[in-house]
Amino acid sequence: MSEQKALQFLDKNDLECAICLERLTEPKTLECLHSYCLHCLQSLIKTSGKIKCPKCCKMYDDLNQFYLKDLTTNEMLSYQVKFVGNIESEKPPKCSSCDNQPEYYCSECQMYLCGQCITHHKIIPVLKNHPLYTLDKIQGEGKDLPHKCIYHRDCMLEFYCRICLKSGCKKCEHVLRCYQNEHNVIPFETAVDEFNQNATEVKKSAEEIKEKLKRTRESFMKERSDFELKLKICRTAIELQEENIIKKAQEKARAMLMDLDKIDKKNKELIDNKVKNIDSKLLKVNEMLPLINTMMNKPEERETLRFHEENIDAVKEETLESKYDESIKIKAPTFIPSKNLDKLIDLEGIGKMSNVECAYQVAEDKVPIIVTKGQPFEVKVVSSSVESEESVLAATLINDSGEESATEVKHQGSGEYRITGRCHKEGDWKMKITARGEEIKGSRGEEINIKVEALGLVHTTDNIEKLKVHNKNEKVNDVILDKDGNLIVTSFSKDLLKFNQECSFIGRIEIPDNVMVVCIHQMSDGQMVYSDCLNKTVVKCDDKFQQIRTFGKGTLTHPRGLTVNKETRTMYVADWDCHCVFKFNVDSGELIGRFGSKGNKEGEMNMPDGLALTNEGNLIVVEVGNHRIQMFDANDKFIKILVGKGDQDGHVQYPHYVAIDSEENLLVSSNNKLKLFDQNGVFLKLIYDGGLDVPYGVAIISKKPRRVAVANYRSNKVKIYNY
Repeated sequence: MSEQKALQFLDKNDLECAICLERLTEPKTLECLHSYCLHCLQSLIKTSGKIKCPKCCKMYDDLNQFYLKDLTTNEMLSYQVKFVGNIESEKPPKCSSCDNQPEYYCSECQMYLCGQCITHHKIIPVLKNHPLYTLDKIQGEGKDLPHKCIYHRDCMLEFYCRICLKSGCKKCEHVLRCYQNEHNVIPFETAVDEFNQNATEVKKSAEEIKEKLKRTRESFMKERSDFELKLKICRTAIELQEENIIKKAQEKARAMLMDLDKIDKKNKELIDNKVKNIDSKLLKVNEMLPLINTMMNKPEERETLRFHEENIDAVKEETLESKYDESIKIKAPTFIPSKNLDKLIDLEGIGKMSNVECAYQVAEDKVPIIVTKGQPFEVKVVSSSVESEESVLAATLINDSGEESATEVKHQGSGEYRITGRCHKEGDWKMKITARGEEIKGSRGEEINIKVEALGLVHTTDNIEKLKVHNKNEKVNDVILDKDGNLIVTSFSKDLLKFNQECSFIGRIEIPDNVMVVCIHQMSDGQMVYSDCLNKTVVKCDDKFQQIRTFGKGTLTHPRGLTVNKETRTMYVADWDCHCVFKFNVDSGELIGRFGSKGNKEGEMNMPDGLALTNEGNLIVVEVGNHRIQMFDANDKFIKILVGKGDQDGHVQYPHYVAIDSEENLLVSSNNKLKLFDQNGVFLKLIYDGGLDVPYGVAIISKKPRRVAVANYRSNKVKIYNY
């Protein structure tokens, strides 16, 4: 209590450190009884080697860093600093007794009082001796009002440091330190404007969420009202039907009413839970809005504002999506009267309840499904029913012209169905799925839409010569899809070019000098490996193309295609001049072995180039010299020749690269053609528009729709096809 009473005689300047001119932290008292921040005393010793009291100029030569912490801590000052900080930070916008701005704080009453109320407070005998603390006065709110420095009250705030998150006037020493440390110091008014703009955007976002939640709540309440109306209709229909049935049906009718009550209870609970969820979000947003309002004009509160912004964004991400208010669709039950009651009454009772959407639901979340013309696709339907016949479900594909396409429905067991279909005409299609004649929809209530894209050329890059800086005469060789979904293009150079999937140029990736990248492979962990034919090595790098290790120095002669088995961590490298494939441990760099030798017999090789791995771990090797594609197992044993020499559809001529898609099909670049084979080497079709001219690198960039990028060497471009 004595400390609190002392506050009424306290000058706030007494709580400031004479060294840093800020409020004291860990105040330590010297023998001269003057107190300073512990860290300020430590800084004095670091800079000058000794301490000289700034107030009385007494020298302390015997003090050092070790003894500073042993100095007496001024507990009274520590308490007062803490007390003043608390009452200033908790100051409300209004007086505890009226609507005026508070100017004083009574520690006995624990009340904030204005100038008028403090007069009455002092008149009352039992209150007049209460210790009072004078608060900082703010003459109003708004960015146009003057902002006084809390340390130098005769000066206006002029500066704000974005690094230290502090404001200051021209007398503040910490501002000078910020300039000396080259911090980002801006005018205070600019900081206020930026902060207020950010706070206004957060507030606007909160208001939008609030309105969205209100509308969504209204929508759910309407859903509930409609449901209860249908419920009432069903109940009435059941009761009317019951009146026309003989006495023995009454027991079955009561059972059906009990089932209906269960459906009613289940769906009411569903809506109630959703409404409670919305109310909780509304409460959260309503609680944050006043807090944001109180932070206006206070850029020092940026961290707190960011915390509120993250909370609001979390709510926004869920609630502002276009389908949020449709996330729960309730299909009201329908009563279907029984026919031929005399024969069926003992089996079916007086009817049956139908609530198909609760029993069957499409599990496909991606709407619409995007595929290419003729590409097969699947839609999964899950059911809580124990029925297992395919005949329960039926599905038809219909386009805008009314054309239909057949589907195949298979029951997988455990209440799961798979519907397979394909559309042989581009455009928009819909899949109509019915269960016992009643239509069902997607998990979010949407119809099952299928967008079918045309086959052929989709996008083309510019001639990459215009975009290169080094080795401009060298042409495009390989293309891969990186972990961010962008294309990286190599061209016998240190320049790697990056494009998006619409073939728009993004930028150059410059790797070390004296490098000539031929092929590149993206690994599943985000790292990459590339073959450098200039240095006759393979380089492993991170996603920023910072080198991690090299492979094959002194062993490789002309490294070309490469791939990595993510399970065994084996890296395969095709060597054009050695006519073989080398194997390395991609983590340790150890040479594991090699297989293949020059020749045209089975298992021999001639200028191997592109490599790829199947799901079973078998290696596909493309040979330019032998004009064929071979397959080897994980133990380097020859399996078979997948594709042989020839310019006909089922053969290859001067093949270079191969890619394997999600259906285990092979896409092979060969003699101005891009060909598609199945996993057994059976020819499926040509994939090109007639404009390919010596295609090299091939990369699968999309599963749905099926899409491939091709490095077209002669034209020096990358082309993207739907296939």
